[in-house]
Formats: sequence, structure tokens, C-alpha cells
Amino acid sequence: AALVQGAITANLSEASTAGLATLEERAARSSECLEILASVPPLADIIRYGEARKTETARLSGLLERLIVEGGIALPYAARDLDAQASTALVGAMRKADEAIKLVESEQDVLDAWRNGLAAVLDGSRSTALVAGCAAHLLYEAGHLSAEAAAGLIARRLSPGTPVAEAAGFFEGFFSTAGQRLIYDEGLRGAVDAWLKSLDEDAFIAHLPLLRRVFSHLDSMERRRLIEAVLGRARRLP
Repeated sequence: AALVQGAITANLSEASTAGLATLEERAARSSECLEILASVPPLADIIRYGEARKTETARLSGLLERLIVEGGIALPYAARDLDAQASTALVGAMRKADEAIKLVESEQDVLDAWRNGLAAVLDGSRSTALVAGCAAHLLYEAGHLSAEAAAGLIARRLSPGTPVAEAAGFFEGFFSTAGQRLIYDEGLRGAVDAWLKSLDEDAFIAHLPLLRRVFSHLDSMERRRLIEAVLGRARRLP
């Protein structure tokens, strides 16, 4: 997909035509979710920024829509029982693909296919916690998960009965690019606060690196605002 993008950008007509044909052939045979999702951003860039001729754009749009739908179908199965490296790779591909899908303003049925895939990951009993957390965050940002529902979901996923490793994975998946949400979303902040208070000392210390990773995306002003929000909430408690 990246080679096709380069050929079209460089106005190499024969190369782009041959590349598109190869890409269509590969897409028809592939069921590898990570490969499918990785092909979405470069194709979306071509369409979004008008680098292709009209004939190529129509062809690319059809191919991109097919890849998005296939990616949504494959995603719930790809999310099952992953190790740390595989789950991190899939989460990265999901975030990049989701951003690309939003950029090209896909048709509603295509968006529905992608978000149904995210919802299936979230509901899947075998979905790796990190991937499920990412799926929940993407659905929340798309407005398919209300603030109230998200707070309830996080409270359940971070409940004391959940193994600490699974709770931490879900937390990282949801908040690793959305830590600023905790500044102004009291429901989410309360759910996270309750989880942190439920950890014993050893578990809390063990998860400090995770907390640092999540909150490293906040600048100094955002960190100050988050601290003030937490302290303000604490002062309102009896």
C-alpha cells in the first residue's frame, strides 16, 4: 500500500497501475487482520489529499472500503489470547486505521462494519485486555459509548474481582492516548480512582511504570489540572 502511494505521488502511471492490481489481488486473499489494517492509512492518505487521478480514486475508494469492512470482521478473532508484543502491535494498527477511517469520511455502512468489529472485541470473552481497552476508547471517541456507559464499563473492568494484570491492560488500552479525559470527565476519573484505591501497596508500586506511561502524554499544565481535579473531588467526599 505504501509503495502504491509512493508511485501515485511520483506520477508513475505504469507502476501505480501495476501496484493497484497487486494490492487488489493481495487484499482478496488476505485474512491477516494486522496486514489489512496496516494498508488502510496509506490508501486513505492518497484519497484524502487528492494525489490520485479520478479513475484511480474510484478504484482506491472501493478497495479501501472493502479493506475496512474486512478489517472489522477479522478484528474480534485477531484480538484473542495475544501476548504483550502482538497486542501492542494490534493496538497501534487499530489506532492508525481508525484515524484514517475518520479522515476519509467513509460511508455509514462502512463505519458501522468497523465499529461493530470494535464492539465485538469489547464484548469478546477471549479478547486481550489491552486490545479491548483500545476498542472501548475508540468507540467512546466516536460517540458509540456514552460517558456514563464508559464509566460503568471501566468500573467493572477495574473492579477488585478482576485480575490486576487484566485490569492494568484494559486501563492502558483505554487511557494511553486519552489521559487528558480524566481532567474533565468525573465519571471516568472516579472509576480509575476507585481502582487505584483498591490496589494493595505491592500492586500499586508494580503499576507505577504503567501510570507513568499513560500520564506521560500530559503536559505540565494538564498534569496540574488533573491533580486539582482529583483533590477537588477528594475534598467533596465526607
